[in-house]
Amino acid sequence: MSEELIQRNLIEAPEKMGDWNYYNIGATTLKALKNAKIIPDRDYDEFENKKPDVLIVKKPNVIAAIEYKVPKELRTEKQISAAIEQELGTARALKAKVYIVTDGTKSFWINSATGNHILQENGSEITLNFNKNNTECITLINKIKASISASNDTIKAAAAVDPLPLAEKVWQDLWAVSGATPENCLYTFVEIFIFKYLSDLGVLTGMYSFYNLLAQYAGNNDNEVLEFYANTVRKKIKELFPGNVKDNTTIINGTIFVSKDDRAVAGYATVFHRILTRFNNFGTLENIDYDFKSKLFETFLKESISKKNWGQYFTPLKVVRAIVNMVELSPGMKICDPACGVGKFLLEPILHDLHRFYVVNDDKLEPQITLAGFDKGFDKDEQKTIILAKANMLIYMSGLIKEHPGLTKEFAKLFNDTFLLQTNSILGTLARPEKEQYDLILTNPPYVMSGSSNLKEEIAKQAELKEYFNISAMGIEGLFMEWIVRALKPGGKAFIVVPDGIMNRSNDKKLRKFILDECIIDAVISLPLNTFFTTNKKTYILALTKKQTVKIGTIESKIKQTTPVFTYICSEIGETRDVNRFDIEQNDLGNASDLFNMFKGSKMRFRTDDKRCKIVSIENFYTGEHWSVDRWWT
Repeated sequence: MSEELIQRNLIEAPEKMGDWNYYNIGATTLKALKNAKIIPDRDYDEFENKKPDVLIVKKPNVIAAIEYKVPKELRTEKQISAAIEQELGTARALKAKVYIVTDGTKSFWINSATGNHILQENGSEITLNFNKNNTECITLINKIKASISASNDTIKAAAAVDPLPLAEKVWQDLWAVSGATPENCLYTFVEIFIFKYLSDLGVLTGMYSFYNLLAQYAGNNDNEVLEFYANTVRKKIKELFPGNVKDNTTIINGTIFVSKDDRAVAGYATVFHRILTRFNNFGTLENIDYDFKSKLFETFLKESISKKNWGQYFTPLKVVRAIVNMVELSPGMKICDPACGVGKFLLEPILHDLHRFYVVNDDKLEPQITLAGFDKGFDKDEQKTIILAKANMLIYMSGLIKEHPGLTKEFAKLFNDTFLLQTNSILGTLARPEKEQYDLILTNPPYVMSGSSNLKEEIAKQAELKEYFNISAMGIEGLFMEWIVRALKPGGKAFIVVPDGIMNRSNDKKLRKFILDECIIDAVISLPLNTFFTTNKKTYILALTKKQTVKIGTIESKIKQTTPVFTYICSEIGETRDVNRFDIEQNDLGNASDLFNMFKGSKMRFRTDDKRCKIVSIENFYTGEHWSVDRWWT
């Protein structure tokens, strides 16, 4: 046994790079590594006594072999070629997907199988310097793993597929035979999407896979195939991803092809066959780009002209991403969206940092961050919103699921812990009087006046809630605003999409004073009319930081804000504000997001020439009759 492995306890407690084992060795032979069961047990021939500098391992496979050089050994092309050639054979013997030669300031990424430089999607060489703590390196290695082979040195661009054509065709197919709303068509589309997606990821295999089901049409009629899907495949998906016993939701719940009691619905077998064929012709879903994952739900919702109860509107992705750009996440944080819809405010921030926030150790998924999404749902079958959120999370986390196809129950538990349906009361999330729980709240809560009196009557029946909601805020949005402020930890931050009523109404003076007493106002960003799919209501992004309590003598208090407030007026959000939502060049919201990040680093000294931006004295908020920043412009 290698002394290096024993002295540094590398067998029991190796370093980590994401969820991979990272062995920074150099004095240990392949033979010793094999005996320690760190690398596969096979004959390494003349390389048995080689001592690699670093190995990245996901047992039983070696992902990368790394050779370190001093800078003077990598000055000329000849030296670089010699350095690469030196341990290329070792990397090949290990069957490492990637071979990296680095001096700590520059790195050369090599395809072990061919000995050639690995190329980026555009055909240029990779310039990223290797650093085990850089999440970009984890992302890059995952891309390389999914792309290169003995016949390919180039990273494959994620299939630049637009979900709109497939989604529109499927929606038309479903609507033509069922007359279902776009929302109900969406649930069924997502179910078939998840079915094929899990098949392409290697989670559903054999008799349960999409391709096996498609092959059954060769010897069975349409009804028999749909029956097999309902009785066998669908049950397998629910077995792999168990539902939440608290709210009885899972990741699938389409009701057009399969009824609520899990029976194939008569008369829909032919269109089921047609839709499976459409998905098959569309190609693999394994390597779809991130925008496909993010835009999938919007594609169907653009077809909908029906307004949701409770004023629940799905937030455009451009708005979500602008807000996410303004936040900073770190391990250990608790993040909440009390009106989560399909979950984008919680999922977008983690999209490019999955290996940082979700680590797998000893076949256990260990979240390094806590996400909490609550929703009351909409329409008669209220659980569907949360089902969409869970399906969305599966799509966002597909890279990790592909790496760990045997941990579906672990992922199902994560989905169930993250998104929870709130139907025990007409109050939904508002029935949870939480205090100082969250480091970050990102949300677009419902905003309507009608129906709020029913909620207030329900609150008045419960002493705890009556004490909790004591500001007498107007509308449902006012109740959510109060909940958000109380649920934030001291020092916690919130980014909330709010309607103009909160900013203007004289009846909400008490709410505005409550916000000033409890929070620092960081920013107010004015959004244009028709930012949201189904309403032309005027809205703002309100950025807050919960004040810390300080002691002055023996008295605890919260200091009055003295720092200025970042304000910005947006005329465009980077897409047309109609049902089509075409991308456009003007994106004031993106500019606002970037400028805010500069502002928050030096609030008192920040200056800009952007005429849409004003840094406003906090006194305007303390003394003004309203907070509609548009009206403060000259």
